[in-house]
Amino acid sequence: MKNWKVQAVVIGLLLLFSGVGIFYFLSPSGRARNVLRLEKQADQAVAAGQLLDAEILVRKALEVEPNAPDLLLKLGTVLEKEGVLSQAKDVYVQASAAKKSAGPGYYAGVVALKMNDRGEAERLFVENNLNWPEHVPTMYQLGAILAKKGQYKEALPFFQRVTELEPNEAEAYTNLGFCYYNLEQPEKAKEMYLKALELNSNFEPARKSLQAVEADLTGKPQQGLTSEKCPTCR
Repeated sequence: MKNWKVQAVVIGLLLLFSGVGIFYFLSPSGRARNVLRLEKQADQAVAAGQLLDAEILVRKALEVEPNAPDLLLKLGTVLEKEGVLSQAKDVYVQASAAKKSAGPGYYAGVVALKMNDRGEAERLFVENNLNWPEHVPTMYQLGAILAKKGQYKEALPFFQRVTELEPNEAEAYTNLGFCYYNLEQPEKAKEMYLKALELNSNFEPARKSLQAVEADLTGKPQQGLTSEKCPTCR
């Protein structure tokens, strides 16, 4: 009889602790701790170069917190490092749907560029710009894409806005100069190149472009000093 009572107590305690454990892991605080643990392990795996392990850990965290933007962003980053670019882009797009930050939409566009899909990249950057109109990297990429397509007039507002938000950005002034040069406004182009060199006297693309413009203005164009390509459009 005594043994039966002892067994009953033990079973009762086991059930109690099991219930507490289940409650802990299903509770919001329990889920949060579990996700943090998985994220930490994923970060350690990335640092060790174990990208597949990191991917598995982040996916496990997403099973606990489905569609969490931060976790999706981390998964996209891991997939991009793995070179699985198409999946990375799709995950970034999924993360951007939450509109929590400009990062996911921007990274989706960057991955599209890596895939040499400039049309898709432009579409993604345009969408990100609509959601985050003051995001400088997105504006820069849009300006660069348009400039490379020869749409210099359309590219101007993006580079101009970049210089307003980042007045010390020599590259943006250089790209403005490139656009003005190709819009047959050499004096304005020269002004932009001079501004770029004022900000960074060692900025070679601005220096070479300035030489090209000055040579054209004097009627003595120099071979090898042309502005046929956007010098700093990335």
